[in-house]
Amino acid sequence: MQQDLLETFDMLFDYIETHIQEKLSLDQLAAIAHISKFHLHRMFKHLSGQLPGEYIRARKLARSLEQLVDRNWKIIDISAHYAFEYEQSYIRAFKQAFGITPLQYRKQGAHDLQITARLTTAMITSLPHGYVLSPTYVRKPAMKLVGQQRSIRYIDNETYYEATTAGNTFIEEHFATIPDAVHPGVYIGFTREIDNDHSIYQPSVEVSTFDHAPAGLDQIEVPASQYAVFKFICDFHSSLINIDHLDSVWTFIDEYWQSRSGYAKRDSYYFEWVDGHLAEENYGELDIYIPAQQILD
Repeated sequence: MQQDLLETFDMLFDYIETHIQEKLSLDQLAAIAHISKFHLHRMFKHLSGQLPGEYIRARKLARSLEQLVDRNWKIIDISAHYAFEYEQSYIRAFKQAFGITPLQYRKQGAHDLQITARLTTAMITSLPHGYVLSPTYVRKPAMKLVGQQRSIRYIDNETYYEATTAGNTFIEEHFATIPDAVHPGVYIGFTREIDNDHSIYQPSVEVSTFDHAPAGLDQIEVPASQYAVFKFICDFHSSLINIDHLDSVWTFIDEYWQSRSGYAKRDSYYFEWVDGHLAEENYGELDIYIPAQQILD
């Protein structure tokens, strides 16, 4: 990432709005943001829940409502104004998004529509060593993990980065040799909090069965659960992420998320998910999955 991420995305969202009448491509946006197409595609999806093309089309449709209420505009001219290739392309997209045609909207006048608002960087929190995105919530099925357990004292981890060392050692010695991997290339760092002094940490691979697990490695069955997922993004390789980098993420989770989200941790474990295919020298991302339950009044 060659520019500050918040400034980059604010600039990108502004660019989309000021050029909304043009055909905008992923290549064009990536060149403007100085981010690879691959990472822009992923980050846009995490920020908005939409792919870049989907967001741009949704913003074109939202902006076109300004012209639809003005009967001096023909629908064919509105479609051209927002760079839809054909009038029918605009009509189909409008109906798919809103459930009615542009002409029906014009005839009915005021109508409740759920439109896509302009994105902002409010969903990105800047931290000393990177950024954390607002959490998503997912339901994951039960998992089988094969790895190498060790007991780690919190103070030793903060001093010697023992979890990072354990993870990298596991990757070097076992990661690629464990059979029946469900997500090849994905590293899972499973932590169970024991007490105020230490935890059990297991660098792992998720497998479909324990039947062929190599001798000498440990096995954990993780129950199905709902998780809050926090994505940490940094401008260095994910193998270098350590407790110093994640301390600020946990401060955000403990002091901000748990007090304001309406959710709370529901168990004493969590796990880190790192897709090695995404790591580059100047880019890394790590997801923290926390079992979460909604707080009911």
